Amino acid sequence: MCGYLYRRLVLAQVLPNIYSCVVKNLGTNHVDLCLSLFPTIIRSFSTEIEQVRDDYLFTVSYLINSCGLSPEIAKSFSKRIKLQSAERPDSVLKVLRNWGFTTSHITKLVRMRPSLLLAEPERSILPKFEFFTSLGITDAELASVCCSSPAILSCSLENLLIPNFKFLKSVPLSDANIIKSLRNESWLFTFDLAKNVSPKLAVLKELGMPAPFIALILTCYAPIVLQKREKFDKNVKKVLEMGFDPRKCGFIHAMKVFASMTESTLEQKFDLFRRCGWSDKDIMLVFKKCPICMNASESKIMNGMDFLVKKMGWQSTDIALFPKVFLLSLEKRVIPRCLVIKVLQAKGLVKENLSLCACVDPVEKVFLDRFVTKYLDKVPELMNIHQRKEGF
Repeated sequence: MCGYLYRRLVLAQVLPNIYSCVVKNLGTNHVDLCLSLFPTIIRSFSTEIEQVRDDYLFTVSYLINSCGLSPEIAKSFSKRIKLQSAERPDSVLKVLRNWGFTTSHITKLVRMRPSLLLAEPERSILPKFEFFTSLGITDAELASVCCSSPAILSCSLENLLIPNFKFLKSVPLSDANIIKSLRNESWLFTFDLAKNVSPKLAVLKELGMPAPFIALILTCYAPIVLQKREKFDKNVKKVLEMGFDPRKCGFIHAMKVFASMTESTLEQKFDLFRRCGWSDKDIMLVFKKCPICMNASESKIMNGMDFLVKKMGWQSTDIALFPKVFLLSLEKRVIPRCLVIKVLQAKGLVKENLSLCACVDPVEKVFLDRFVTKYLDKVPELMNIHQRKEGF
């Protein structure tokens, strides 16, 4: 019944348009001719409508049953791709599974790039997989790389991926660093690096940035050199004016902040710290000491300030001396350690004015040796407090 109504609706919309077109182009004398052709036209349109409906139903069914998409997403994607048979998409899924892609990998990949199902795997997918594995990427890593940056499978192997590899070798980057870059920043390979990155690396080298830092940017902080040239130059100037040395890591971290945040967003973050009691001088001190703390979320900053000031009794200016605290897990590291310190202070076992850095900065083994194991004979419940199994 639904199919019948659907066809009636389409014909009701299409036939008047055909009639108008004939009258407009051939004149009223050919109306009889137009009417005599209607049965044939109707059959043709009816066949096309049936085909469209069948393609739609098949596409939705395939996306749900073979790719693991939800019905809602499958219906939405059916507007972007049209599958007329299972032959091509089945061949794509077979190649993916043969190279270690799990069902969840396939679902994620198709959700991000449904057009991949229309690819010719022998021509456009397999050569790229073979190229990546020749660099040292494992099958498990290959699935992760493709899912994090599906566009890489649409890039030309000869015109983009291989030239990018050669460019990185010329920087120079070691094979190990190129593999690291592919793992961490796979989307970097979807850009023409010689065109977009080379001029910016030249600026950084001219400023005296050492080769290991160049490698660090390309393997972990690629957004710095993928900014538009105008913004890149502006940020370099700004970071230099703030006193950062291109020969130290702080320069890279400051560039990362400016690359990832707009000026208005950064100003909002500054306003948040002002509301927490920091002066502009404190904020600049914090920024120079630990630029990437500005990337912490507003809720994490507020929750951290609330706990450290109200529960632990530190001044907001004390926290400014160790802004790295905003990069640490409040629940897993900061609170458990502070609870231990609070107990030890209450029992007079450690000094009252212990710095925040001394509490949360040491690695776990050092903290346990210094503040937990050492006092278990006097405070047996200390380990349970540290593991959040007891209060205090």
